[in-house]
Amino acid sequence: MNEAQTLMNRKAWQFAQAALAALLWGWSVSSAGQIAPLTPLRVEPGLVVVSAVNDRVLQKDYESVLRIESVGPDGIRSATDWALPDRESPDGMRRQTAQSLQRSQDSEHARKIILWHLPGDEETLPGTTAATPSLDVFNEVRNRGEAAIVVGAVSKSDTQGLGSLGGFFAGRKYFRGTLKKLGIEPVRVLVDGVPTLLNTMHAGGTVTVGDDRAEVEFWWLDDPATRFALKFKFQDTAAQVVRINRPGGQEDALAKTCRSELPGVYFLTDSAQLLLASEPAIQRIAAILKAHPEWTITIEGHTDRTGGDQHNLDLSKRRAEALKSELITKHGIVPSRLSTAGYGSTRPIDTNNTLDGRAHNRRVELLRKC
Repeated sequence: MNEAQTLMNRKAWQFAQAALAALLWGWSVSSAGQIAPLTPLRVEPGLVVVSAVNDRVLQKDYESVLRIESVGPDGIRSATDWALPDRESPDGMRRQTAQSLQRSQDSEHARKIILWHLPGDEETLPGTTAATPSLDVFNEVRNRGEAAIVVGAVSKSDTQGLGSLGGFFAGRKYFRGTLKKLGIEPVRVLVDGVPTLLNTMHAGGTVTVGDDRAEVEFWWLDDPATRFALKFKFQDTAAQVVRINRPGGQEDALAKTCRSELPGVYFLTDSAQLLLASEPAIQRIAAILKAHPEWTITIEGHTDRTGGDQHNLDLSKRRAEALKSELITKHGIVPSRLSTAGYGSTRPIDTNNTLDGRAHNRRVELLRKC
């Protein structure tokens, strides 16, 4: 059996598993094969949103992991972890955590959209939202067909030689223009580990500042209550939400099957460093291991196909070992009950040709001796 046939068989099995999950977990499968959550997504503490962008120079995906810390009258407080290539850092990577507070009034009325928060930004940028628009902008595009906006971004004309992520090392410009509604389109996201098609409102237009111009597009979740920006394009850079994990949204499947993907575990880009947002998922697996002291499990690490084979193999092994160490040192799991294995990119369960497919292949699986 060739590689293409193997991938097709795995994808068919993946969809069958997703359909079964839909029946077990209260999800629906439409006649067109779309999998969609019956419970709407909402902004709430503990929600984790993972976005990815591909650096075309280095041929790597870089992820940002945002976790909602609180939602209150003052606004939405969140923390974001990411790593980016940086020639000045000892290992070639810049690692950062940023705290942000989006004010309630800006979520309702702001006209300025900031595509990337840059090093040195204040916790709150008054009068702005991130790529997710204010309710005013969303409703104008949805109901009137267009809305005037300002887009804060870094132009490729200012990032020559820095790669497609060079915007993190250049200054921000503010482009003005009008967004027009282009239609309703599905975007695939891993929601609680399940590949899910979510309907979005697609909007786009031309924005300018001085002699500089850019084409910009957004795919906003077609729900005024959340209107998540699931995808955006600016000039030749595209970013996409690849994972959304809700608090308590993952039912532990290890009790029902011998093999289970473990959603909710996040590593710093190209690193075996576990992020704080992983703690709820690790606590769940530790709890079920303590409830079943007779179980022994193997922690498997997997990567996408970007990067070299040996690098990916080593990374997958180190990530599996990092999770094992966390379970032993912080949660008291007996070491003899845990073993690890890393397979690099040799066992894909999805395509390596898209951001969301590669994100699905970057995963941790648990194998229980049954």
